[in-house]
Amino acid sequence: MINIKVNSLPVDLVIKDLATAFQLPFQLNCREYLVKLSENIGEGYIMAMMLESGLGIIEYHCKFKMDVEIHFVKDFTHPLKFLYCTKGSFNHRFSNEDTLHDLHQYQQAIVASQGFNGHIISFKKDEEVNLYSLEMDRESFMLYDQCPPEVFKSDLKEIFGDVLAKKSFYHEGYYSLALAEVFEQIKNFNDNYFLRTIFMISSGYQLLGNQIAQYQDDQNNEENRHVLRQYEVSRVKEAVQFIHENIERTNTISDICKEVGLTEAKLQEGFKVLYNSTINNYINDVRMNLASQLLRSTNFNISEIVYKVGLTSRSYFSKIFKEEYQMTPTEYRQKHIKTP
Repeated sequence: MINIKVNSLPVDLVIKDLATAFQLPFQLNCREYLVKLSENIGEGYIMAMMLESGLGIIEYHCKFKMDVEIHFVKDFTHPLKFLYCTKGSFNHRFSNEDTLHDLHQYQQAIVASQGFNGHIISFKKDEEVNLYSLEMDRESFMLYDQCPPEVFKSDLKEIFGDVLAKKSFYHEGYYSLALAEVFEQIKNFNDNYFLRTIFMISSGYQLLGNQIAQYQDDQNNEENRHVLRQYEVSRVKEAVQFIHENIERTNTISDICKEVGLTEAKLQEGFKVLYNSTINNYINDVRMNLASQLLRSTNFNISEIVYKVGLTSRSYFSKIFKEEYQMTPTEYRQKHIKTP
């Protein structure tokens, strides 16, 4: 295992210290510092940029050939860190504690050490890891001081306002779809360094704003959470697959929620974000699409088609079909019958 000591802030010192430890050069373009891993160390790169108002961001896109442990040291208060694992896994612990936090894909953590104690982040040998670390110097980040104190929840003020690091803080969860979209934008942004600097400053604030919204949502009970987490996207897509494969059954929303393991509020939010639709409207669209297909390509009578799309009332089926296609099912079939 390689143990490396680096300064915490500003983030350019992280890159410089890593480059020195690995005996590698680093590149500087505008505000962006970059060190590329050599073949004997591994694959990938580590990149960092100071943004504004005490914010900085470090990106680790690495696969090391050995276990690597990075010790963040500083002779004064360490930054508040927002850690996001978008691929692979890594470990975090406070330098004065033995508790190991094992974070995997789609997980995130908010971490703040006590006093001058630092952070230790560990990477496993031969595992590809994508880690984003948004770093905040709380003493420099004074934007919240310009807002009335009553607009800040006490727990938020305690986290952001602890500029002397009187308490340690750790909060773990799964990051939201909104955060995942920002990471995807960062990954795919390939313009020149000047525009990238502006883009990254904007992205830093997007990450922070979405993170605060998610943290507040995390304080709610599971059934009252509305922010869609990235790992839950696959479950929403499972719900869509379940609807398509079981459209003949008159499943309720409750049935679908039980099938995929999401609350109704979370599932509704997923359909809103991913499909711009409610669950019921989505089911109705699937039924109407199937009905139109059956009317065009089969000899099933209307009653049989009503059954096959999961409805029990022929009159109700005719009503919603006409609302969708501006004609009755019979008229629709006649219009689409292919004449020899």
